[in-house]
Amino acid sequence: MRFETNFSCSLATAIVGTTMLFGGTAFGQCTVTPPPGTIATTDGCAHLNGAIDNNGGCNATPNLFTDLGALSSGGVMNVSGQMGLYIPTAGTTMSSRDLDWFLVSCPAGTLQVSLSTQSYTGTGQMPSSDIFIKANVGADPCLGSFDVAIQSTACPHIQSITAGAGQHLVVVTTEFDTTAVASSPSQCGTYLMTLSHTPLTYPICGTATASCTEVHAAGGCNLPACCDQVCSFNPLCCDIGWDQGCVDSAVSLCGLFIYNCAPPPSAPLNDCAIASQLITIGQGNVYADNTNAGTDGPGPAVGLCSSAMGKDLWYTIKTPANGSLTVSTCTGDQTKDSVMEIYGLGTDPVMTSARAQTLPDLYIGCNDDSCGSASQINLIDALANNYYLIRIGGYYATGGTPDQSVTFSLPIVTTFENVVFTTGPQQYIVTTAGANTNLGLSSGCIAAPPASQQRWIAAPFTVPSSSSSWNLTRMTVKGFQPAGSVNATLNYVVWRRLAGNPAPLAADQVVAGSVPMPTAYNNPLDSSATSSYDIAVSFNLPAGDYYLTAYASNPDCATGVLSNFAWFVCAYNGVNLLDATNAPFGWRSQTFPSPGFVKYTGLNGAYHVQTGADPNDLYNNAFDIFGNPASTTPPCPGDYNADGVRNGADLATLLSAWGTPAGDINGDGNTNGADLSTLLSGWGACPQ
Repeated sequence: MRFETNFSCSLATAIVGTTMLFGGTAFGQCTVTPPPGTIATTDGCAHLNGAIDNNGGCNATPNLFTDLGALSSGGVMNVSGQMGLYIPTAGTTMSSRDLDWFLVSCPAGTLQVSLSTQSYTGTGQMPSSDIFIKANVGADPCLGSFDVAIQSTACPHIQSITAGAGQHLVVVTTEFDTTAVASSPSQCGTYLMTLSHTPLTYPICGTATASCTEVHAAGGCNLPACCDQVCSFNPLCCDIGWDQGCVDSAVSLCGLFIYNCAPPPSAPLNDCAIASQLITIGQGNVYADNTNAGTDGPGPAVGLCSSAMGKDLWYTIKTPANGSLTVSTCTGDQTKDSVMEIYGLGTDPVMTSARAQTLPDLYIGCNDDSCGSASQINLIDALANNYYLIRIGGYYATGGTPDQSVTFSLPIVTTFENVVFTTGPQQYIVTTAGANTNLGLSSGCIAAPPASQQRWIAAPFTVPSSSSSWNLTRMTVKGFQPAGSVNATLNYVVWRRLAGNPAPLAADQVVAGSVPMPTAYNNPLDSSATSSYDIAVSFNLPAGDYYLTAYASNPDCATGVLSNFAWFVCAYNGVNLLDATNAPFGWRSQTFPSPGFVKYTGLNGAYHVQTGADPNDLYNNAFDIFGNPASTTPPCPGDYNADGVRNGADLATLLSAWGTPAGDINGDGNTNGADLSTLLSGWGACPQ
């Protein structure tokens, strides 16, 4: 659950977006006419009526790949097939896309993939195509990340990797089109993929095992592309031995990282990664002043962050529990262009020179221009009792040098939110045809009145008893906004969940509210990209059992302007609802309060969970709840958000909890006039 976008091995065949690099340069003639000897795939495109996708790769159960065999040194191989968008079995919308997964074995060298496409109408190329490549896969091609994940409008679309001898994974598809509608035919076009191999200029680069950043007696090093590039510049690095000059060339030509810190005169004490400043969450008066700082972190050529930084400073911070860590410079001068990176240290905070050499391996992500030109890190899956290394430096432009970095003096503000409840990541759901898909249940006014004016879901959760109550700060719901919906707000209702898990009634409502429709962001642990929506809240919940409702709306829902938040299902750590026969179901309403929430079993038979997962998780909506424990006897009664002041925000919390236990101050189990009197009598700053 990180703040950056990664690309994992599993690729969605349904509504999904992914952050990739884009290219648009035309490379040559775009033709899908297969030359003699072309290998024709037989899987087709629209996998309907239970048809098995025989090259569905990691999206198929079991995994299924087309093994193209061996591509000889300097050889060429052509493959033809179909890919595109289609309506899945029992579906009504264009909610799946076809991916073709191939394995090919090559000698050491460069594998180039050239992809030409034709649209389903036969009148031109596909609007865009995607190429994914993973080098040197092991026994399980689904493990690990892709080395190349690029979308392009070019035809042919050309990508390549340089790697040692072995088996490589190539995946091709078209980008998902959220504007595709039910009335469209299956949008399956044809393609011609050409695989070509170019051997290394220096064969030893395909077999050498010594590090490219260390001097060694034998020629060559363990990164084939870098090795070949260095030896083309200086052949002695392959013919004789890998000396310091070869190491220096590898660093400059290939962007490799060697840790070295030589602080300039008057440098700050935390100028080096091996001398970071230990700070605590919430610590005040922490300022980063990089006026005289040097640079010792990985440079932009290493590919850690798209924004180059120099004159860097280092901080180490420990998280007390599983939760969300925020490190921010946003309260300072937002015109000062800072960049921030975060590295995971596990339970060991000690950073030695040897360990600093592995900083690229410890890297989690970066941020630039979060608020104006200032930076802010939001690590939403920080682990209990783990240390994190924060690097903050000044931005410098492409073509510049670290000594040209922006200088600043900025406050560093740190906050932390505990995980009060989590269903865990959103997971793929599996169709009857065996294809992975991301499925959301519509929530909001999804049909013209009087039907579906309040299509609501009640998802169960539990507030832990490790604290008598919790001050909630944020709820993150996972889903997407279907095309055609107009969503002005994202709304929530929390209900009491009584023994036996009956459907919530109007009297069970604890608190309700809404926020302007948030901007979605990516949590790479989820199966669908860009699907997390944050709802900022400020209210107290005692330990116990509850339901959560989340739905979209707009001011004109009552007149037929539709709104829809499709809330993803199939989260494996949620609370299961089971009927009298121990079959799973979900609570869902069409209108409320009448007929209210009824048992929903519409997924039965059409979908199932991944092999090995609990089938009872089928209806679990994906969401996280964050907050901080409230003390048993609040030192400042009525300060619900624990900001040290009893003010309008606390009054709003109390009034929204009226008649429920959620805002109870005096311990009588109800929020009423007595609690209001307590709040008003202590209005203002809390006693110190």
